[in-house]
Amino acid sequence: MAAVLLALMFSGCDNRSAPTTTAPAEPGATPPAPATQVQAQQMCYRQVVGRDTTMVRLLISGATVTGELAVLPAEKDRARGSLQGTLAGQQIVADWQRVGEGQTQVHEVTFTLAGDSLRWREGARTEKGGKWVLANPAQGYEYVLRKVACSPQR
Repeated sequence: MAAVLLALMFSGCDNRSAPTTTAPAEPGATPPAPATQVQAQQMCYRQVVGRDTTMVRLLISGATVTGELAVLPAEKDRARGSLQGTLAGQQIVADWQRVGEGQTQVHEVTFTLAGDSLRWREGARTEKGGKWVLANPAQGYEYVLRKVACSPQR
């Protein structure tokens, strides 16, 4: 009942901005650039093969990408962790803070956005510059995750 009353109270509020005045600019001063805001976009993807599930949650704001990746096989060790990377065109290159098998390691992952799917490869890795990279990026298992509705984060 209280929520309904609050909603009714705020629905009658006038959301128009009050006029503002600004001091005149100093001669020769450069006017401030307008603030640009990039709307962050959240996207979620999932692949289920048998009883194995892989999930990715991405938050894309301009060229900055953050999120989570979880590889959840039914019969093997699970791996999950946060993602942080960049978007260029339809490709995201990110560092995955992979937590699994009692260890935390940084894995470089490359995702490709393709319509309503997200693709990435996994295979043999080698350590390079403090992170684990694919030994041969053209080989290995290709994950193809389908876009799904994002569930609320816990």
